[in-house]
Amino acid sequence: MTAAKTSPRRKPPNDKLPPIPDGAKVRKRPLLRRQAGSSSRKPVIYVSSSTHFMSVVNRVQRLLDKSLRDAAASAAAPRNASLSARVQALSRDDAAASASRTAVTVSGAGKAIEKTLSVASWFENKGDCAVEVRTGTVGAVDDVLPAEGEDGDDETRVRRLSYLEVVVRLK
Repeated sequence: MTAAKTSPRRKPPNDKLPPIPDGAKVRKRPLLRRQAGSSSRKPVIYVSSSTHFMSVVNRVQRLLDKSLRDAAASAAAPRNASLSARVQALSRDDAAASASRTAVTVSGAGKAIEKTLSVASWFENKGDCAVEVRTGTVGAVDDVLPAEGEDGDDETRVRRLSYLEVVVRLK
């Protein structure tokens, strides 16, 4: 008979926030968003739980159509070029145009994850779009305000929130 050693289980680190004092109120700040550069060609659509599903779909479709039109306009040969020169320009720039097509990013956090996933599913079922899904965690800042009549400093807390990013491209 062998004596089995049992090691005491280690408790995971306590990452919980301290309890909120009685009577205090929590005011949630809006989530921090990425700063869009002035030359950014990657549009980002933020989805909330109250955003209408079809308005997000229409926005994504409009941006994808615009990227397709822009790619076609840049690939076109000049008007005074011969027919064979135009055909060669289109075939030469076809690979470059497909690589330069814009990818539209749809992002939702918390309760909006379900709606963001529905948008991804809609474009996946459409067939002419490539969809990529990424998950992550973002920090949200909350202000804890003391109860009225009590003296105390405002406290800020950071809570973790899940988010989902869906990248939609034309195939």
